[in-house]
Amino acid sequence: MRYLIRNLSLKKKIQSIVFLCIFLMTATALVSNHFIAAAYDGLLYRTIASSLSVSSLKMQNSLENLNTMADLMLGDAGLQRELSVMKDSDRVQDINVAYRSVYTSLMEYYFTFRKNHIKYMALHQDELAIRTHLPSALERFPKEVEEDLKERALKAEGAVVWVTDYSPDYGLFLVRLIRRTEYLRLDSIGILIVNVDPGMMAAEAADSGPFQRDSAYLLFDRENFIYASASLPAQLTAGHPDLLDDSYGTRNFSGKDFFYVKSSIPDFNWSYACVVPFDTIRSSLDASRNLCVFILLVSVVLSAVLSSRLIRSITRHFENLLQKIRNFGEGNQTPLPVDYDYSGRSDELGILHMQFDYMVEEVNQLIRTNYLNEILIKDAQFKALESQMNPHFLYNTLESINWRAKLMGAKDISSMAESLGTLLRITLDQKSKQVPLSRELELVRCYMTIQKYRYEERLDYEIQVEKELFGCYVLKLTLQPLVENAVRYGLEENTEECLIRITAEADREKGILYIYIKNNGSSFPEGLLEKLETHQVQPHGFGIGLLNIRDRMLLTFGENYGLDLYNEDELAVARLTCPLTDISKGGVPC
Repeated sequence: MRYLIRNLSLKKKIQSIVFLCIFLMTATALVSNHFIAAAYDGLLYRTIASSLSVSSLKMQNSLENLNTMADLMLGDAGLQRELSVMKDSDRVQDINVAYRSVYTSLMEYYFTFRKNHIKYMALHQDELAIRTHLPSALERFPKEVEEDLKERALKAEGAVVWVTDYSPDYGLFLVRLIRRTEYLRLDSIGILIVNVDPGMMAAEAADSGPFQRDSAYLLFDRENFIYASASLPAQLTAGHPDLLDDSYGTRNFSGKDFFYVKSSIPDFNWSYACVVPFDTIRSSLDASRNLCVFILLVSVVLSAVLSSRLIRSITRHFENLLQKIRNFGEGNQTPLPVDYDYSGRSDELGILHMQFDYMVEEVNQLIRTNYLNEILIKDAQFKALESQMNPHFLYNTLESINWRAKLMGAKDISSMAESLGTLLRITLDQKSKQVPLSRELELVRCYMTIQKYRYEERLDYEIQVEKELFGCYVLKLTLQPLVENAVRYGLEENTEECLIRITAEADREKGILYIYIKNNGSSFPEGLLEKLETHQVQPHGFGIGLLNIRDRMLLTFGENYGLDLYNEDELAVARLTCPLTDISKGGVPC
């Protein structure tokens, strides 16, 4: 058995570890969920939800009864007639008789439907108001509230409107515009306002609940609390109704846990919630919770022990391989001995160790026979070339040529020598691979000065770059090769004049610097970079290639930056995309 496990593939060993952990964690989660869900749902949700469904049905019946009352009053022929007299008659006696009749009808409706928790009713016609009784000082609401209720009734144009905005202070309001039905005239003859006590409605609806002694209740619409029991936490009543966002769950308010069940009241878009202190039933869940914790701990310990033993049996062989690699990296040609024989193993670990040992032998042989000789030859060649092309020797020679040309009055030779010296100095500088844009532009000017003497009037160039961008980072030796490419293809292969324009622009929102090299007289083939990379097109330049520039840009700045080649308005365009950073300010955005 040990031999079989030892020679399993690395993939199967890792899979065994993962599957073992998944199995143990899944089993733990299922067992824990079973106990907690059974106790939680069985004790709370079913009992309180059934109680709440009865309560919400009672409240819905009360609200529907009040809607029915409003419909009856709208269709009451006597009420329609008397309200019409009050509106149309000019005789005070007729108006008084109609007023008393309307008051009598209003009182009849009040006594018939007041079991639906009506506090009082009123019919308004212009400035005249007929009330069942005057509200007490505590129940009386401001004039502006009454005007707002009238305005809402007028906007509804005869539909029943339930107003919940003032529920915490004055209770619920049912308002309706009563229109004249005679001859379908449909003009306004009155506004019905019914004030309902939501607290009494909620208390009666909850009277039959088994948790009524400890429960608190909430009635709310999408925006406002309509009613909240006094025993509810202040943190809940001061917040938004959406604090109870699920059909049931738990919430912590003021350091105490509460369980809630929420149900809706159909046809009214209202919600009714029952909130119970969770501490009162916590003891019934302690036993099952402790059992789940115990099972979880045992599973975690068992998983940790088994996984660590199995992982250790794999990783120790990788540690041996790592020691061999470090030993080889430090230049020790003698293989590092380990306390394990990998020659008899056929799995990936055995193959890795044996192949590494074989590679070390091959590399040592290569070093002994070829590599050292090649290094010596290359070193000799490099030193010979370095002694012949010493930069100081070149600079001094060019300076001598420049000085001699000035004495002879050969300004063109002096300019070319000075430009070539500057070009060599910038090109051979190895201090950094990122330089200010101004330095790259100086290199371009020197190169173009030399080329101008060669091509004279056939070649011209423009540099249009804002001074504030001169300090931005660019990659060294990127602009001059592109300008050289533009000269070659825009002039050497054409007889017409060539204009090369260099511009730059900054996108400060994205933090990007764009540099454009545009020339006439040539165009880029479509997908040139891809064709160069796949060798569909063979390069025939003598300088730094386009692929070299693109690859250096990607390695230095990342995938979002680089070189793009395209054609625009009969111009060949090479665009460099760089990060917008200022070298003079320590790399901050320009």
